[in-house]
Parts: sequence; C-alpha cells; structure tokens
Amino acid sequence: MNQTFLVEFGIVLVVATFFGVIARLLKQPLILAYLVAGVIIGPFALGLVKDYSVIETFSSIGIIFLLFLIGLELNPRKLLEVGGSALTVGIGQILFSGLLYYLVATTFGYKGIGGAYFALALTFSSTAIIVTLLSNKNDLDSLYGKILVGVLLIQDFVAVILLTVASGIHSVGVENMLYKLTLGILVKAVLLFLLTYLVSRYLLPPIMHRIARSQELLFLSSLAWCFFLAVSAVSLGFSAEIGAFLAGVSLAPLPFSPHIAVKTKPLRDFFITIFFIYLGTTLVFTDIVKVISPAIVFALLVMIFNPIIVITIMSALGYRKRTSFVTGITLTQISEFSFIAIALGIKLQIVPKEIGTLVSLVAIITVFVSTYLISNANKIYHYLRPYLGFIDSGEKRDYLTNISDSLSNHVVLIGYHRMGKIVYEQLIKMNEKVAVIDVDPRQVQDLISAGGNCIYGDAVDHDIVEHIDVDKAKLIISTIDKFEESELIISTYKKVNRKLKFIMVANGVEEATELYRAGADLVIVPTYISGDHLSHLLSQINTKAVTLEKLKERGMKTLEEYSQ
Repeated sequence: MNQTFLVEFGIVLVVATFFGVIARLLKQPLILAYLVAGVIIGPFALGLVKDYSVIETFSSIGIIFLLFLIGLELNPRKLLEVGGSALTVGIGQILFSGLLYYLVATTFGYKGIGGAYFALALTFSSTAIIVTLLSNKNDLDSLYGKILVGVLLIQDFVAVILLTVASGIHSVGVENMLYKLTLGILVKAVLLFLLTYLVSRYLLPPIMHRIARSQELLFLSSLAWCFFLAVSAVSLGFSAEIGAFLAGVSLAPLPFSPHIAVKTKPLRDFFITIFFIYLGTTLVFTDIVKVISPAIVFALLVMIFNPIIVITIMSALGYRKRTSFVTGITLTQISEFSFIAIALGIKLQIVPKEIGTLVSLVAIITVFVSTYLISNANKIYHYLRPYLGFIDSGEKRDYLTNISDSLSNHVVLIGYHRMGKIVYEQLIKMNEKVAVIDVDPRQVQDLISAGGNCIYGDAVDHDIVEHIDVDKAKLIISTIDKFEESELIISTYKKVNRKLKFIMVANGVEEATELYRAGADLVIVPTYISGDHLSHLLSQINTKAVTLEKLKERGMKTLEEYSQ
C-alpha cells in the first residue's frame, strides 16, 4: 500500500472525527462538520492531502450506495404513486428557477450561453445532502419524501443532458446535437430501463431466492447487481447514481430487501462521509472579493425563490400546505452536479473561471443554511403556518379521509402499519371509538373500505388536527418513533386539548426521558418491551403453561396476518 496515501487518508479521518465530535457536542449537523473538515485539509487552507483521486473515488462510491439504498427503501408502487407530481414539480422548478437565475445573472454581466449554462447549473439540488438528512429523520417513506426523491431523479437526468450538450457542442458542434441527444439520451434511457425491468422481472427473483440461503452471498450479489447497473448506466452516458437507484428499486419488492439495506447502511455511512469531506476540498476561493455580492444574491435566490416556486407548483397540483411547504424548504441548496457542470463549463470555456469561486460560495451558504432548514422543517412550518394562507387552494389531492362528524371521547391512533394495526384491533375489541392518521394512502384506503375512521397525512399538520376533533379526544397513541415529530405532536395537541393523555414510542432511554418531560404519560421503548415479553414467554415455557411449538404456531399466524 502507498504509504503517502495511508498517512493522508489517516489525516482525513482524524480531522473529520475531530470536527464531528465538536459538532456532536454542540448539537450541530455532522454534515457541516465534514464539509468544514474538507475545507481545512483542502488546498484552500492547510493542503494536507496531495492526491485526491482515491478520496474522490470513495466519495463516488458513497453516492452510489446512497442511491442504491433509496431504491431499496422505495417500492416501485410507492414511487409510481407520486411519479406524475414529481415530474411536474421537477421540470417546473428547473424551468422557472433557471429563468429567474438567468435574468439576475445578466445584471452581473453573465449573459448569453454562458449565463444560461450557469443559471441552469444552479437549479439542481443536492441528492446526497437531502437524502442523508431525510434518512436521518426517517422521512424517506413520507409523502413529501417520495416526491423529493422523484424530483431529485428528474434533476439528475436533466443534469446529464446538460453535461451531454456542453461536451457535445464542444466536440461535434451544434448541428449534430439534436441527433446526439436523441440517440445518446432517449434511446439509451429506454435501453437502460428495459434492461432493468426485464432482468428484475424474470431473472432476479429466482436467482436471489436461491442465493438468499447464504446471507454473505446475498449481500455480495446485491452489491454486484448495484455496481453492474451503475457501470451500465455510465457506459450508456448516464450517471452511476441513476443505475444504482434502478438496482435498488429492482430489488425492493423482494422479501429480503430490508436485510440487504441493513447490511449496506454501514458502508453507505462511511463512504458518504468521505463524500462530504471531498466536497469540502473541492470548494474554490480564488478572487473571492470579486464574487461576494453575486454569491450572496444567488444564495438568497436559491433559498427563498426556489422554495416559493416549488410550493406554488405543488399547491396548484392540489397538495396541502404542509406537504408543499416542507417539500419546498428542502430544495434550498445547490447540488454536487452544479460543481461538475461548472467545472466542465470552465474547461470548455463556456463560463469564466471566476464562476467556480462564485458557485463555491453559493454552495457554502446554501448548504449551511439548508441543513438547519431541513432538520427543523416541521418546527419552521409550525411557526409559519398562520402566514401561509396564500398557498392553500381548496380541495387537496392528498386529501383522503373518512372521519365521522360525531367523534367525541375517542382515541387518536397515529401510525397504522405493523404495531399500529395490532393496537387498532385491540381498541376496536374494547369498543373504543378510534380515529387513525397514517401517511400510507393504501393503508388509509383499506381502512376506509372497512368503514374505519381515518385520514391520510402527517399528524402534525394543523388541518388534520382540526379534522379529527382533537379537542374532543381523550387519548393519543403514536406508534411512530421519530423523536422530533413526537415532540411536536405533544406540544401541538396539548394546545388544542389540555386534558389529553399521550402514549408515545421512543428509540431509546434518552428520547423516552425527553418525551416524558415534554408531557407524555407513557413512553414505550420497543427493545425493552421485547425483552419483557421474551421474559414472560420464557416463564410460561418454564412452567409448562405453553410450548415452543404453540408459540411458533401463534407467531407464524401473526406474521401471516400482518404481512399482508
């Protein structure tokens, strides 16, 4: 092994760990710590790393794993539910934001093709940052999370077209670009998607079911499929990320996809950390004084007008205020594709060199601010909601409900899937009146078909709080384990009804303690409950009150019921 690389890579990890620990102590996002570490070890500051090729490779692998995991966690059916909306929002955001950025760019002297190229590069949002933060919040499976993933994929596709156009004009000329785009993008896209569909439909299920007998071989085969599609995408002129995403989506319907995801996450966490460090090292700060003013202006445009455009489009499509707002506020930073596009533009002399510094400053400002915006999106919406009446436009497409007008002294159950379904059935047996809130439209539709009281959406959405008559309820049971949202549920619902009792779920002792302080009456920590239940079963077996065979039969029957 090259000793120089070993020393340099060790320095990278030590510096990143140092800033990560500081960020943790100060309760700041780790992404920012890694970016700062990259700036410190990069050429702008200490210049501790001389050869960035391996770190760049590691960072690319991190993005591949990230998109692979997104695909694994997004069943194709769930993605198709929001496909049309994602396409409309994605294309609309790029067009309107690009036009706005171009008009402002002309006032700073960036005109013509160079100005348009620069403006379009700024319209892309960071897949790595958004998905990492949504994953940390367990929001990838939410309605707005699924829409965002679709929008990011649309942006990545447009970014590939932009890079193809830029390099194509330079190599083959403008007159051949229409042919190059048609053959190089559209036809190849059909080939890539057709290849993925056919293999995942007819070959993957039988092969992976046979391989699944060995967990190690299953994990290795999944990674092989991921990198095969990533390489195939690159060879067809697309990004490796698109191929990795398709690999994940094709494996998502298989019953062991959760196992693959669990095995892959530690790899993703390591390599994506390297990505953020590498991103920090790529920031350019030459002639910084010259571009400070335009950098501030464009950063404000990205963070203010980008969300406004997205919120307006989503409101016009018929989404509720909270869904529109949280989606818009998440797209408030520029992308890693922006750097790639600008670097290519400078190389091909489409844009001046100073644009590199300008984009770096815009990135620092937008990434820094958007990290806090995304992490606190629910709280920000909570405070701004009274002023967001302008984005409310009548009947909503995410309005799926069957709530009785005569609800009173009822139980509000938040989260119906898995644990919630068991709780719901027990409450019905106890003759309790129950109103269910869930973010899965299929679960809500099933409940509506069965005549149950339910509503589709987020529990902290004030419109939903009003609709389920919280002021007349007696008990809130939440089966979701998102700490920030659980805190908001307690504070929001208590303002409506001080007499409410709360049963919540937490991931650990620290979160449970905080929820008790926030006003919860009972907090369930599933790992401890599982231990108590296992102890109870062992005592029953010991006293011969029940046998393992009976427990197995009961367990398999329960799994069959709740896997449907």
